[in-house]
Order: sequence, then C-alpha cells, then structure tokens
Amino acid sequence: MKSKILQELSKKRREILNEHEARQVLEEYGISCPKEVMVEYKEGKKGGDYLSDLKKMGSCPGYPAYLKIVSRDITSKTDAKAVKRVTSDEEAKGAIDAIIKNAKSYKEGVKIQGILMSEDVSADETREVFLGSTVNEQFGHVISLGFGGIHVAVYKDVEFRVIPIEESDVYRIIDSLRGKEMLGKFRGMRPVNMDLLVKTTLKLSKMIEENPEIIELDVNPLLVGPDRVVAVDTLIRVSG
Repeated sequence: MKSKILQELSKKRREILNEHEARQVLEEYGISCPKEVMVEYKEGKKGGDYLSDLKKMGSCPGYPAYLKIVSRDITSKTDAKAVKRVTSDEEAKGAIDAIIKNAKSYKEGVKIQGILMSEDVSADETREVFLGSTVNEQFGHVISLGFGGIHVAVYKDVEFRVIPIEESDVYRIIDSLRGKEMLGKFRGMRPVNMDLLVKTTLKLSKMIEENPEIIELDVNPLLVGPDRVVAVDTLIRVSG
C-alpha cells in the first residue's frame, strides 16, 4: 500500500517533507506520534493570535507542550532555536514570537509553512531511540536503529540492516547495541515495551519497502517507554 500523503506531495514535487507532513506519513503506517495541531503562518501575525487559532482547534494539546516552526528549510529546529517547551498561555505567546524570529535569523529567506503545537510525550521512564533509513549504493535501502537524541552523534551506537527485515532481525539489532542494558530495568526504571519497539521498527521497514522514493528518514528521538512508543521529531526526504 503506497502512502497517499506521499503520492499527493509528489504531484507538488516536494523533496523534503515538513514535520507535520512527515508525521502524517508515519501515522498512515500505524506509527504513534504526539497529539498536535498546526496553523498556517502569516507574515506579521503575533504570537497571541497564533495561540488563539491553535486553541480553537478541537485536538489542541494541553500543557506542557512544544511549539515549533514548520519549515522545509529547517532540518534541525534545535539548531535553529525554533522549538520551545511551554507550560502556560503567557509562555506560549512569547515563545511563538521568539521561534519565528529565530527561524528568520537562522536562515536568510526561510520559508515558514506554519506554527505547530505538539503534545509533550516525555516521561521519567522513556529512553531516546533513533530509527531511520538511508539508501546504500551497494545494498539499497537500509534501516538503522540505535540510541537517539544527542547519543547519536556522541556514542554512535547504531546498527544497520538491509530492508526488508523480519522480527528476528530487529531483536538481533537490539542485541548488538552496546547500550542495550538501558532498554531493560535500568536505574529504577521499568524495562521498555520491547514488543512495541520491534513492531514500530517493522512498520517503518514496511513503509520504506512500499515507498522506495523515500531516500532519507530520521525519527529522532523515538521515545520508548514501558507503556508506549512515540515518534517525536521526523525528517523525510524523497527522490525528486
């Protein structure tokens, strides 16, 4: 089953999906994402007005929440300082104005599609995992799984397998990770739900298999806990 979202976007010749579009693709394949709402960006509009529009939408998440710039020109909202965690309306109004200003300062001529308000799904027992896919010149599409957040760059504890993969492959990947003990009972935390992590990885493998035009995909972090697995930040790049 091809992704309907990707088919629609291909007609518009989109090579990089914004975060809202990328999450819609994940959700097509049953991959859990935070509750979120997005409103269209309009030049000169103030933070309070954006917040009012966001709160009018029925599925608007409560606090704490993250406010983010939605732009295909910004692949790392953290580097651009275009994401802020807020706990009240007053914080949210100022945060929206700040992330718009930061996005414009980060990249000249940046095109902003919208302002996104996303549920804060972090919890004391969650671990940050990296889940992604790239294209290898020799082997084709490969899937990557390891420890996410800053750990990707610092520890580089990530394993790769050629797509398609099976359940046994995912367990072997996990068993090969140097930090695999962190997924079990660790520092007073309950073990993560390994079944959900494996199923999520298999869903992503199927998504890539059925949509080979995806040439790069990063879910970082994928928050994994005892009760749920949620894709927080997502980048998808497709062939032109």
